[in-house]
Amino acid sequence: MLYAETGTRPWILLFGPVLAVAGIGLESLAPGGVSVSLWLGVGLLVFLYTLVLVRSRRRFLRVELTPSVLVQGTTRLPMSQVTSLRPADEEHHGVRVLGDGPVVPRRLQPVVLRLSDGTRAVAWARDGAALRRALEDLLRTRAVS
Repeated sequence: MLYAETGTRPWILLFGPVLAVAGIGLESLAPGGVSVSLWLGVGLLVFLYTLVLVRSRRRFLRVELTPSVLVQGTTRLPMSQVTSLRPADEEHHGVRVLGDGPVVPRRLQPVVLRLSDGTRAVAWARDGAALRRALEDLLRTRAVS
């Protein structure tokens, strides 16, 4: 693995249980008793909601680069199709975006690739500069060998 991003961190799943515990703790300080079942239900609902979000982000926003393939979400691009990288400041609007969406996902940085058929494609990552460096190193070692 030359570069990897998981899409999101799994510790976000703790938000629901922590909210439930905090609610129970704060309500125990107030007069009138604690609604444990209510707070456990709220915590469970928040946990299930964040579970759906985390699973979808880990599926659709993951980035993996190996010597043989570049994975962007559910799209797999064989590295044999990538011939070079375009300049970092090159305009990427209107170019095919790798992954499952029509545009580069929000808060992710684009990396424009030149493919073997002469077309361009846009890869993306949270740390676009690190992905670019990993791709440059891979293309450099491939050109030497």
